[in-house]
Amino acid sequence: MEGATRMSQRAQQTDQLVQQARHLQSLGRAAEAEQVYRHVLAVDPGHDAAAHGLGVLALQAGQNLAALACLDQAIAGKPSAALYHLHRAHALLGLGRFEEAIAACNTALRYKRNSAETYQALGHALTDSGQPAKALAAYRDALRLDPALPDIHNNLGTALRNTNRLEEAEARLREALRRAPRDIGVLANLSSVLKELGKVEAAETCLRDGLRLNPTDPVLLYNQGLLMLLMGHFAAGWRGFEHRFRARAVPARGLRQPEWQGETLGDRTLLVHAEQGLGDIIQFCRFLPLIQGRIVFEAPRPMLRLLSSLPGAPPIVAAGEALPPFDLVCPLMSLPHRFGIPVEAATVPYLAAEADRIAHWRDRIGSGGFKVGIAWQGNPNRHEDKGRSVALTQFAPLAKVPGVRLISLQRGFGAEQCLSLPAVEGFDASFDGGTDAFLDTAAVMASLDLVISTDTAVAHLAGALGHKVWLPLRFVPDWRWMLGRSDSPWYPTMRLFRQIRRDDWAPVFAAMAQALAELA
Repeated sequence: MEGATRMSQRAQQTDQLVQQARHLQSLGRAAEAEQVYRHVLAVDPGHDAAAHGLGVLALQAGQNLAALACLDQAIAGKPSAALYHLHRAHALLGLGRFEEAIAACNTALRYKRNSAETYQALGHALTDSGQPAKALAAYRDALRLDPALPDIHNNLGTALRNTNRLEEAEARLREALRRAPRDIGVLANLSSVLKELGKVEAAETCLRDGLRLNPTDPVLLYNQGLLMLLMGHFAAGWRGFEHRFRARAVPARGLRQPEWQGETLGDRTLLVHAEQGLGDIIQFCRFLPLIQGRIVFEAPRPMLRLLSSLPGAPPIVAAGEALPPFDLVCPLMSLPHRFGIPVEAATVPYLAAEADRIAHWRDRIGSGGFKVGIAWQGNPNRHEDKGRSVALTQFAPLAKVPGVRLISLQRGFGAEQCLSLPAVEGFDASFDGGTDAFLDTAAVMASLDLVISTDTAVAHLAGALGHKVWLPLRFVPDWRWMLGRSDSPWYPTMRLFRQIRRDDWAPVFAAMAQALAELA
């Protein structure tokens, strides 16, 4: 009995120390709280509350791996503590382990079914794992359980946007803004929804309001840049676009050499590195020959052979290989801003197909009919693919135009849809089946009368080669196609066909079918 009393007293002392640590933590005295938690664990290594407290401190410090270790220790001591599993989910989210975070949230909900905070965390995990409809349901549950839960209206508005319910998203984000009028995150999200609804002036007002609250916020500055580019205001747009790395919209290259700002190179060597998608590389490589001085260009290996056709191209190094010595660095898509190059500065065409491949594919295609190459699907794993790709069946009105042959230029994603429209001709697996990208696509285009592609790299390639190309665009397209015009300053041979109503492709393809009938 005496031993039991001593154990009880020790337990009481450690619990008091944990309470003391929590109080220090609430006062923001994290280092002192950590010392107390560690003292408790030194006395009682199985004390789950102390291990949990250390895990929360590590979470708050952004040390997700350390937090996970502490939380696993806490859960081993008390597996039924829902709060421990919830915080474990947050650590897993910070580590990018989204499926495990979903599992941790579900475990927490087994022990505490009506936890609004857990449903909110589940919504975060489902969003990050690419399950927008399930995320929306989780956020709705969180809102039902606690309408005053911090940031839940913002979360729900973002989820509604991700499921393309833009009018509902606007209403929810306006409610979030009413509750937190100085929250720049809400203003950024609301501006994005307003832009997608075509309310560009209202979107601009939101961004201006946010920048008055925080003039240096990179997300607001980057979003403002994209909006300016969409509106055709290039100078202001490129300035904002420079914040894409600080806004974490694009991963930084992480090189130690200083950034080139457009000054004369002299005897220094400039490394320009590719970024973002293959279409971006095709679009912006035009500026490389305009820069005077020693330049090295780093690009994905599959693009090297196509890019070597660029007149005056600098030496090109495959990404991942050893770089030669260089003094300055510049991202490819920063060239217009850093160097002050106008969009129309480069001569089109600026890329070329290989002559022997042109001859090979010309024989395969033949000369009959009005030949139209088509592509309909971008990479569905990229966020910007939302709304830009279409089902192949949308091309059915074009297949009915007398004398027209539709020839598939689709590779990879979406190619399986060819069975849904038998009128479309295709090639065997040898078509662009090697390690180099777009060589056969470029050669085939030389034998076509027209290319029709959604907003994919195929459209950029046709434009860069100087071929006639039509581009069907969603109601509010990517920034580079701007608003309200049927031509493009990027590609003089391109014609733009725009949605009149959001998500309604039928009038777009009907208009193209009519134009194709006149052309063919």
